[in-house]
Amino acid sequence: MPGLAGVIRKDASDTGERELSQMIESMRHEDFYRSGRYVREEMGLHVGWTCHEGSFAESMPLVGRNKDIILIFQGENYSNEETDAWLARSQVRGSVSAEYLINLYEDIGDRFFQQLNGLFAGLLINLRTREITLFNDRYGMGRIYFYEGKNEFLFASEAKALLKVRSDARSIDPAALAEYLRFSCVTENKTLFRGVSILPNASLWRFKDDVRPAKGRYFNPRDWEEQPCLPANEFYERFEETVTRSFPRYVRGGQNISVALTGGFDSRVIMSAIPRKDGISCCTYGGLWGETFDIQTARKIAALENYPFEVIRITEDFLRSFGPFAERSVYLSDGTHDVFGAHDVFFNQEARKTAAVRLTGKFGSEVVKNRRLIPWITYDGDFTQADFRPFLDQLQPKDRAMQKRSLSNTVFEEIPWYEFGRVAVEQSQITLRTPYLDNDLVQLMFQAPLEIRAAGQIQGRYVREKAPRLASFMTNMGPVGKSSALAKIVRYYLYWVIFKSEYIYLYAAPHWLTRVDRRFEKFTPERFFAGREKFEGYRIWLKTYLADFVRQTLLDEGAQYSRFLNRKAVEKMVARHLAGTHNYLHEIGKALTLELICTSLLKT
Repeated sequence: MPGLAGVIRKDASDTGERELSQMIESMRHEDFYRSGRYVREEMGLHVGWTCHEGSFAESMPLVGRNKDIILIFQGENYSNEETDAWLARSQVRGSVSAEYLINLYEDIGDRFFQQLNGLFAGLLINLRTREITLFNDRYGMGRIYFYEGKNEFLFASEAKALLKVRSDARSIDPAALAEYLRFSCVTENKTLFRGVSILPNASLWRFKDDVRPAKGRYFNPRDWEEQPCLPANEFYERFEETVTRSFPRYVRGGQNISVALTGGFDSRVIMSAIPRKDGISCCTYGGLWGETFDIQTARKIAALENYPFEVIRITEDFLRSFGPFAERSVYLSDGTHDVFGAHDVFFNQEARKTAAVRLTGKFGSEVVKNRRLIPWITYDGDFTQADFRPFLDQLQPKDRAMQKRSLSNTVFEEIPWYEFGRVAVEQSQITLRTPYLDNDLVQLMFQAPLEIRAAGQIQGRYVREKAPRLASFMTNMGPVGKSSALAKIVRYYLYWVIFKSEYIYLYAAPHWLTRVDRRFEKFTPERFFAGREKFEGYRIWLKTYLADFVRQTLLDEGAQYSRFLNRKAVEKMVARHLAGTHNYLHEIGKALTLELICTSLLKT
C-alpha cells in the first residue's frame, strides 16, 4: 500500500540507512510496488516511501523551484475548484499526478494543507529553515504510526516497519487488545503494540533541530460541527450541487477504473454523477451460492450504462488455500483486519487484473445516513485468562445516541478506527477511491437536518432526478422502482426478513440452530438459506474447508494466544464448532487473529 517510513535523529548515526532499508523492505508487498528514499544527514533525516506503479504519487520526491523545498506525498489528492483555478492560472502540469503539489505549496504556503482533499500522508522538508513537517489527511485514514525513543523519532505508514527495527515494541498492550476484542478495533490514537502510537488526524507535526515535534493541526472538526443547520429544501439543493460537482473528481486520470457496484444507493449515486469515459468497468463480489441481490442488480446497472461487468467470486480453491490469505489479511493490516478478511485480499488481487483503481460507495451509508460501525462483543467468562479479564470488564459500550455530533464521531473516529484495516488490505492491491469522504460532501453533511440523515432518502431522490433509468428497479432496502406503493412496502419487508434471517444463519446462529443445521448438513442447507444477500459463510466454512487450518493454528502446543486467552476454553470451542453443535464464530476468529498477530508481526 502507499506509504512512508522514516527516522529523525538528533545525532547522525550510521544505522539510519540500514534501518530505513529494513523498514521500506517490510512495506514492499507486491512486485508492482515502487520505492525510493531521501536522506539529509545534516538534519538527521532518513525517509523512504512505497507506492503502486503508475499511481498518483509515483514521482517522488517533489523538489521546489529553488531546490530548497522537498515534498514526499503518498496517497491521492482530488483537486477542488480553487486548486483547479490555480492550475489554470499557473500553467503547472495538471492534477492527474502529484507533481503540481510542490508548486501549489510554494505559492500558497501552509494554506496548502487545507486545500488537500483525499486520503494521504506526507513529509515536507524545508532545507532553508531546517524544518521537517509530518502531516496526514483530515480523517486519519492516511495512517502514520510512530515510535519515540530517547534521541529519535521513527514513523511509518505500517506498524510492522517500526516493529522490524525496534524489538522493544514487539509486545501486545493488554488494554489495547481488550478494546480489539470488545470493539473489533483499537480506539483513540493507540495501537496493539507497546510504545507505538498513531498520528492524530489533520496533524501538522513540525521538527526543527529536535526529535520532539511541535504538535499542531491544520483543521479542527469543530469548524464543521459548528456550522448552522440548513432548511431541508436548501440542504437538498446543496447536496445535489455538491455531488454533481465533486464526484467526477474521482474518475480523473489515465488509469483504468473499476466501479464497485452493489444493489444499493451508494453506488447508484456514483453512476448518476460521474461522466462517461473510456477505461471504466464495473465489478461486484460474490460467493459460492448463486447470485446475490447485489450481483443481479449490479449487472442490470452495468448493462443499462453499457459498461463491461465482472463478478469476482469466492472459489473452493480460495477456501482450500485459505491460510496464506488469512495470514496476509492480518499482516498487511498490522492486525487491524482479522482472518475473516482473507477474502478481501483475494478479491482485490483479482480486481487488480482488470483495473488498478477501484471506485467505491464505501462509507456512503455512514456519511449520508446514520449507520454506525463499532460493535459491542461479549464473551463467555472463561474465554480469557483470569489476569486479562479485568481489561475487558472495565470497558463500556460506545455511545450510539443519534445526536448532532454523531456524524463527527462517525467520520473522525469510527471510520478511521474500525474500517482502517479493511481499507489497508484493499489499498495493498489497488488504489481505493471513495467520493463519500470528499471534503466538500462531508462538510455539507454536517449541515443536514437530523431527520434528513435519519430518513435516508436523499440518495434515492438524487438518482430519481439525475438518472431516472437507474431508479427503475428496487434496492434491497429502498423504496425505488416502478412497483406500486404497497408492492414496495411488501418487498421492502420481504428483503428485510431475508437479510436478517441470512445474517443469523451465517453469523449469529444460536447453538440450538447449529444443531438443527447439523442434522441436515448432507443436503447442504446453505444453498437454500444463504447467498441471497450475503456471500461470506465463515461459520460453515470453519467446520468444512477451514477445519484443518483452525486445528493447526489453535491446537498447536506452542500457540501464543494462550498468554491472553484460556487455551482449554478455546480448544473446547474449536471442538464443538467443528462438530457442528455450537457456534463460536467470533471467538475462533479472534483467537486465530491474535495467534497470527503473534506469529507474523511480533516475530518480525
